Amino acid sequence: MKKKERAEKTKANINEAAYRTVAERSISGASMGLISQGADVSKPLLHYHFKTKAALLEQVLEFVLAKLLEIPMENVSKKFGSMEELQAIFQRYRRTMTTEPELLVVFFDFWVHSVKSGSMRKIIVRRFDGFRGYLSQVVSEGIEKGEFGAEKSHMIPPLMLSLLEGASLQLISDPEAFNFDLYQFMALEMIASLAVTNKKRS
Repeated sequence: MKKKERAEKTKANINEAAYRTVAERSISGASMGLISQGADVSKPLLHYHFKTKAALLEQVLEFVLAKLLEIPMENVSKKFGSMEELQAIFQRYRRTMTTEPELLVVFFDFWVHSVKSGSMRKIIVRRFDGFRGYLSQVVSEGIEKGEFGAEKSHMIPPLMLSLLEGASLQLISDPEAFNFDLYQFMALEMIASLAVTNKKRS
């Protein structure tokens, strides 16, 4: 294995170990010593790749947000109508939440820390902005095709992000009481009501 490939593999192992440590012990409990043990690397090697704990945690946050926000946007069939595409994104996000609930725990831990960490907050804002931007493209295509009305459709991206994050919080806080099927049905009904065209309204 070449030196560059070996370094990239080591870095990936450290990232994975850091994520697992945060998931198990929280950000405050994830020391560099525990992370180095989880990655099976020495502390000097860990610090060679990541000079500070903050730098490593920012990489973990990027990983978490990529899984939560980018995977739902992947491989959505362009044969779908715009509303169907929004439904598919919602369903993919739900699948990620229910199959990897530790992602949500880690994300909200970062969200709390981002209140006092400008660098973490910038990462979250950038990722959220990218997700809303993608949804805005879907909405714009829907308006161009005559599937969506232009009057209120601009509110769909921020509303959908809020609905997904709200679902995340309820899922990890009180999963027994949270009816995801009903929530998804009502959320998509709400989104559809904003998308309705004047023709459909009449």
